[in-house]
Order: sequence, then structure tokens, then C-alpha cells
Amino acid sequence: MNGERLVELTRRYRFEAAHRLHTTLLSEDENQRVFGKCCRPGGHGHNYEVELTLRGRPDGMSGFLMSRQRMDALVEEHLLARVDHRNLNDVIDDVVTTGENLARRFHEWLRPVFDRPAELVRVRVRETPKNLFEYPGGGTEWKN
Repeated sequence: MNGERLVELTRRYRFEAAHRLHTTLLSEDENQRVFGKCCRPGGHGHNYEVELTLRGRPDGMSGFLMSRQRMDALVEEHLLARVDHRNLNDVIDDVVTTGENLARRFHEWLRPVFDRPAELVRVRVRETPKNLFEYPGGGTEWKN
């Protein structure tokens, strides 16, 4: 196994959810200025796509980094069951639910689940056809 290269596996998942971009740190007028129509009191929804990339060494017998069924079950339990057809502001209440923060939070939730032999190395959240957010995890953490 020495010298054997690592491989990556990326799978895509979809869910639907609503949210409102808003923070109690700002006045209503400031929220409106910063977040625009995404701050409307009723919120709005998206058809999200999430891509998760795992990295590791494939199993010597099966050739799989991880069985797709196992990965799907873990993602369903630890991510999709928490966010699908939900208001994200009810699920994530300590940060503004921007795509940037969703990618970071989803990585936090899933990192412990995919530890070994397949490590979670990247989370990508597509909010709209134009908006894609990526959180690489690993040693690339940034401080607030």
C-alpha cells in the first residue's frame, strides 16, 4: 500500500429548503440594505445541491473508497434529514444562512462522520445556477 495514490469520490445530493438572510446584529433597515430581497420577512426557498468529496485509499478487495449506499445513508442521516423541506433559520440559528455559512456548517456536521478510511475534504453548496459555494475543510480553516 505504500506509494499507492489517494483517490477522491464526489457525490451530489439535492434538498429543498427555505431561509431568510437576516441578523439581529443589524437593524431592519440595515438588514434590508445588506441582504436586499433575501431579507423579506417571509423568507424564500431554493432547490439546493450539495457535493461532498471524500479522499482516501480504496478498499483492496472491492476497489471502493466507500460504498455508495453507505455514503448515501450517512448523508441522509447527518445532513438531509436535518435540512430537507425545512426552514434553515430554524436549523442553523447562530449564523446567517448564506451559502458560505451553509458550506462551512455542513462540513462541521459531516466531518466527524467521514473520518477514516474516507476523509471529507470538500463541501460544495449550489444555491442557484449562478451561486456555488465551496468549503475545503482540512488545514484551510479561516478565523472570523
